[in-house]
Amino acid sequence: MKAIIFNSGLGKRMGELTAHCHKSMVRLGNHEAIFERQLRLLHECGVTEFVVTVGPFKEQLMQASRAAHLRDCRFTFVENPVYDKTNYIYSMYLAREYITGDVLMLHGDLVFDAGLAQAVLASDIPSLGCIDSRKPLPEKDFKARVRDGCVQEVSIHIFDGDCYAFQPFYKLCAADTAAWVRQVERFVGAGETGCYAENAMNEIFPQLHVRAFDFGGKYYVDEVDNAEDLARVSGEIRRFDFCEQPIIRSDDGKNGNPSSSASAFYDEVLRRSGLRKPFVVSGVPQELFAPVFSFDYALFTGFTPNPTYEEVCAGVAAFRESGCDGILSIGGGSAIDVAKCIKLYAAMKDDLPYTAQEHVFSPVKHIAVPTTAGTGSESTRFAVIYENGRKQSVTDDSLLPDMAVLCPSLLKGLPLYQKKATLLDALCHAVESMWSVNADEASRRYAEAALEGILTHYRAYLDGDAAAAREMLEAANLAGKAINLSQTTAAHAMSYKLTSVFGIAHGHAAALCLPEVWRFIARHTSECTDRRGSGELRRTLGRLAERWGVTGDQASEEAAARFGALFDELGLERIHCRDTATLEMLAGSVNAQRLGNTPVPMRYDDLLAMYERILF
Repeated sequence: MKAIIFNSGLGKRMGELTAHCHKSMVRLGNHEAIFERQLRLLHECGVTEFVVTVGPFKEQLMQASRAAHLRDCRFTFVENPVYDKTNYIYSMYLAREYITGDVLMLHGDLVFDAGLAQAVLASDIPSLGCIDSRKPLPEKDFKARVRDGCVQEVSIHIFDGDCYAFQPFYKLCAADTAAWVRQVERFVGAGETGCYAENAMNEIFPQLHVRAFDFGGKYYVDEVDNAEDLARVSGEIRRFDFCEQPIIRSDDGKNGNPSSSASAFYDEVLRRSGLRKPFVVSGVPQELFAPVFSFDYALFTGFTPNPTYEEVCAGVAAFRESGCDGILSIGGGSAIDVAKCIKLYAAMKDDLPYTAQEHVFSPVKHIAVPTTAGTGSESTRFAVIYENGRKQSVTDDSLLPDMAVLCPSLLKGLPLYQKKATLLDALCHAVESMWSVNADEASRRYAEAALEGILTHYRAYLDGDAAAAREMLEAANLAGKAINLSQTTAAHAMSYKLTSVFGIAHGHAAALCLPEVWRFIARHTSECTDRRGSGELRRTLGRLAERWGVTGDQASEEAAARFGALFDELGLERIHCRDTATLEMLAGSVNAQRLGNTPVPMRYDDLLAMYERILF
């Protein structure tokens, strides 16, 4: 199936945003241009033939089509020389000899999610157009009249009870495509070049069977007409992107498959990703994966547990010289974080420090394979590196790995302390995500599912049970998905300096802090800074406490105590420090941004008092 993309418009309502670029080349919140996103998602769905009508800034669109990951695609560009005097019906007329067969047809200003493209292409409906039954009828944009499930008319002027918000994202069978093209020829032949192509289609819609495909709530597609649309759509689409990250699961922990099946599993991972030669960033011994890799790869291991900026730069240089077409990270949070930064920086210029440049979208694909059940880094947009001895948090939507692979057998070699510390990290992620000011229903669903998985399976996991390892890996991934939406809060903010000062693992440190933070929030709900108010915070705390099996007026206090009891059950060391200077240094080191995600304010004196209780 070929895709027809109409991209000949001026984008007058975009103002300065389109002063020097095409409307479809304005950049979303993840720095990717709308047209680049369309091509990437459709190509990932198997579309390799594109017909693109062009008007202004045609070279920008042609340049976007030359991206390395589109090397197997064929493009036909059809220029509309009078784009400023005609509507897209005339562009369709000019491209008519190429608009044949079964096609996807869409406007160049549409932003859609991967799920919509997949669902439309996989649908057994021969011809369809996209409606949103949940959305109020827009004043100036397309609506569709739908009767008996079929589109009868598309116009900006209809507002009747059988009309729905409509987006020009069509799948059409060959016969319907040909019928529309013939109508367009008649209209243009009669001098009608200033109207929509839908004006021609409206005359024959009743004779066709173009089904209304209702994407409302489940999938996403919307157009960008102005700066306000761009900001709104950028915020809305990122949630779909986060939730739709592909997860590939090995069932080796469930069915005891022989290790010989691992080679076929990783071959399938590469096939699904489209990579031919991955750049493997690994923090685990090569003998754990080399025997099951049947494909060519380059290996990078030049980083430490607390990776530095210089190590990442070395990784970028090695990736550029490797001839690899993507990245495969295998390891804990450090390996995955290094891979994320290599991906991000590989798309940037090297004449300035990467950390001094604005982020750009990186089309480099990254497959993340965690070897711990805890950080959730395989499903987050965050990374941590150290520059000049200082911790640097790198955050960007494009850091989210393009695919995560969950393979429970990789957890077998973890030292017991690492198992305990990482499961506590995941537990803290889930708890903190619940009360974060950025939490929503999606993040809380992830967090609650993670809590249930961890609390149910952690004992069997620590005892070496293979099925429990699979469940723990799933739970840690869900906790990662939760914080990817909500971000972490005060417990994580307070933990970082503890890690470096006392030489303990990150999850160990976060778990030391969390009970005190929990109690503090529960005692200060009346000071809530969350826009949803103190009542909502109390309900969230009650919902969280129920996951720990407690209810009532003192539920949060009891739940925090149960968290502390779990920590003690694991036998991890409690750190003791009464040195005033150290305590004051800790209180002064807490990251203000993460404190801002906490639903009640925490001042220096509050932090100092909490550290005194934590390090009693």
